[in-house]
Amino acid sequence: MVEQNKLSINLGNPPPDLNAHECLYVHQGDEQEALTICFKRTVRIPEDGTTYNLPPGLGNFPLYNVAHYKETLPESMMLKGGCFMPVHDREALWIGFESTRPFAIKILLGGVNAISGEPLIEAFATALGRARLINEGKSIQDYAVVDPANYSQLWLDGIAEQNGRVMQFLGVRAGSGYSVEAQIANADAVGGIQIMVTPLKQASTGIIQLIRPFGSPVFFKIKLCSTVFKLLKAIAKNTGIPVEQLGLLYNNRRMENDCLLYSYVISDGSIVSMVLNLQGGGPVNIPVYNPLDYSEMSVGADGFIKQFILRDPHASTAWDSDNTVMFNIQLLSADVFQHVTGMEPTPSPVTVEVYAASSLPFFEIQDEEKSGVEGLFSDVKSVGQLDWENGFGGLERELAFPAVELDKTGFMAEDMTVG
Repeated sequence: MVEQNKLSINLGNPPPDLNAHECLYVHQGDEQEALTICFKRTVRIPEDGTTYNLPPGLGNFPLYNVAHYKETLPESMMLKGGCFMPVHDREALWIGFESTRPFAIKILLGGVNAISGEPLIEAFATALGRARLINEGKSIQDYAVVDPANYSQLWLDGIAEQNGRVMQFLGVRAGSGYSVEAQIANADAVGGIQIMVTPLKQASTGIIQLIRPFGSPVFFKIKLCSTVFKLLKAIAKNTGIPVEQLGLLYNNRRMENDCLLYSYVISDGSIVSMVLNLQGGGPVNIPVYNPLDYSEMSVGADGFIKQFILRDPHASTAWDSDNTVMFNIQLLSADVFQHVTGMEPTPSPVTVEVYAASSLPFFEIQDEEKSGVEGLFSDVKSVGQLDWENGFGGLERELAFPAVELDKTGFMAEDMTVG
């Protein structure tokens, strides 16, 4: 029998005729593909001091199993395991999340937390820094939360340099001194990207009070880690109404069938309301949210993007750290990709100047509120700034992009504005 809170990670969704994958799948107990993580190609925004809206996704980075290329990869990459993806020098990326269950996700850049700026292996200075933040009443949250029952962190575009502003992820050569890891830990010792995923603790059994549109309230005893659909099936059996015609509301919000009850912060004694789906219709679905010596890449930080790290709606003690899993994603220089795999690398994406000249949009999420979640990145310089200091160019010119408004689930807002 599978332990219901045990997590596992594997490469998923292989494209036809390629020995590659498009995403990572995280499985929770018997729930397959409970979390999908993908790495998106995008345009590098100008490093000109302007804070830009969210750049587009231009396709997924292909992911390759390190074990399949152990004869041609550098030994340093082979020993670290996991997977790798080909990245051009100065190529931008963002990370996307989609889940059917709540998870806390830490993103590490060469072992440095992309939200807090702290190293994975904590030192005495880390503890002192956290104590100072707590004394100042500031957040010490160092992870993103994906939770289909609440507004999720749909993506992460960069390091949390300020409250509501990130510095864009950018591929840079390991050993150049440009990476976030090199600037904080003084060396590219780890490299790549590490993903740590933690599930919520399994909930206990509770008594749920159901308010019906007819008749007196009914009480149901159910495990709070059950899905909404399991509760609906119990209600259907009790009332004789087909489960397809039933829906539930909690705090005036429709509950999604495949979400867990405790995702809605339902506890023993909670009250939910039953609604009937119109005949011929159905539930209103809310979208759920040699050359190899220079082969290894790291992640640097560049221009500013408007993005908030959403505050965790759960208590910090709600997460099941005993079942945390980690996966390693290494960055291989596109220059040596053919030498390693025998295949041509994916071409470099369109430049931001061409994108702007085509009047293509960036994206903005409506009504985001500051969460107070930010990291200690005051000493991290952007790739553009380091280039200027090293005599490779100056600040880029500011560009303008139409703005497409998205709602908090990542879908286009009903009243789209362009400006």
